[in-house]
Amino acid sequence: MKLKFGLKRLDDAIGGGLDENTVNLVTGRSGIGKTILASHWAAEGAKNGMGVAYLATTLVKRSCETYLKKFRFMEDVYDKIHWRFIRVDAKYMMPVTRERIEQAVITTIKMKPEDVDMIVFDTVTDLDKALADPVLFRRVIKYMADLCYKNDITALFIEEAPMMGDWSETKNLSESVIFLDLLHTENGYERAMRILKKYRSSHPLEWIPYDITDEGIVFKEGWYVRRDYSYIYKSD
Repeated sequence: MKLKFGLKRLDDAIGGGLDENTVNLVTGRSGIGKTILASHWAAEGAKNGMGVAYLATTLVKRSCETYLKKFRFMEDVYDKIHWRFIRVDAKYMMPVTRERIEQAVITTIKMKPEDVDMIVFDTVTDLDKALADPVLFRRVIKYMADLCYKNDITALFIEEAPMMGDWSETKNLSESVIFLDLLHTENGYERAMRILKKYRSSHPLEWIPYDITDEGIVFKEGWYVRRDYSYIYKSD
């Protein structure tokens, strides 16, 4: 079973959607549209009768209602998503054991795991900063992923990509990775996304340009490919 974003061009590019019972990652720079993309996926799941939990660390209830709820793709489905607005505190995860992390997640979502089909963790970067230890962070992410696999939950992790330095280990634990970035092109700057990894499907390697509108994410025609230090446009 494929769990779609409801964005045809992206769903087609990743083989019809995210595979059921997998762990996936959307990553990119701050303000590039990661939360909007994840919300498309959550909304599409809720529209299809899935039990969807959305754990938000960067939004509060009011800002979510005045921001995400206003997108047209959220019409009639916003209240069907189980929103959880949280602040990450490392003390509630210590000592880091599988049992401790599983209980923390279950307590946070306020749902029985068997009632959850899809879950968004937005963002795990706050978890990384709270733990301040890459080894502990990898262990916590692994335990969270195992909990999802054990309960047939499809997970979408959201993470900030660093402007400099190495990425975290989340990409290595994920079965698909979608990277959003701001490209320097011949006409200025352009938002675009690229599928870095997607198990069990062949996917394009070029960058797919998009805009953010009242409709949410809207894909533009064509592709971008790398040339020297900038990107050139390529038509479909």
